[in-house]
Amino acid sequence: MMPISRFLKYASVLLFGLFLVSCESDYTKAVKAGLATGVRRDSTLFGIKLGSTREEFYGTCFDLNKQKLVTQGVGFSVQYDFVDSITQSKPTPVRLMFYPGFDTLNVINAMNVEFTYPGWSPGIRELQSDSLSRHVKRILKTWYGGNDFVSVEINKQEVPVKVDGNRRILVFTEDDRRVLVRMQDMSHPEYLPKGMTVHTK
Repeated sequence: MMPISRFLKYASVLLFGLFLVSCESDYTKAVKAGLATGVRRDSTLFGIKLGSTREEFYGTCFDLNKQKLVTQGVGFSVQYDFVDSITQSKPTPVRLMFYPGFDTLNVINAMNVEFTYPGWSPGIRELQSDSLSRHVKRILKTWYGGNDFVSVEINKQEVPVKVDGNRRILVFTEDDRRVLVRMQDMSHPEYLPKGMTVHTK
């Protein structure tokens, strides 16, 4: 399991690449259109929202742990195990680890998620990250609805990106086993494209 600090550092490098994409790309147009609606899409996981405070996050996780819905993951992450019967013909156990990114005011402006198959082995083709990535995109589309993923080239890699209102979701692979997901509040100053303003309803 990758340390969350490395995860955040890795994601930041990729995100920097996003700003190098042509300002007239389909991706940038989607971001502009999403922010221009003024509609907020803040849901991440288990009722935790972009814009929630650090205290609210830990309070929610404490309650989820008491209900035995989640457990302590590696480092500061929270672990959730579930069975994917949505995108797989044979129900398959999936593990996700999540931990938010906080701004200087201790408000959540991003959610970092790592998906793996607990039964992963180098010799099992259907449990490799390239297969998992396809299922993760379908799972996220089922959970959150909205627009489809589009492909954006980042550091010579095609990265799936989904934009709904102010929320951006990126999906990329770390290695043969792990698929990383980054949800961000595009209306937050840290992620707001240069020269853009936010209209709220």
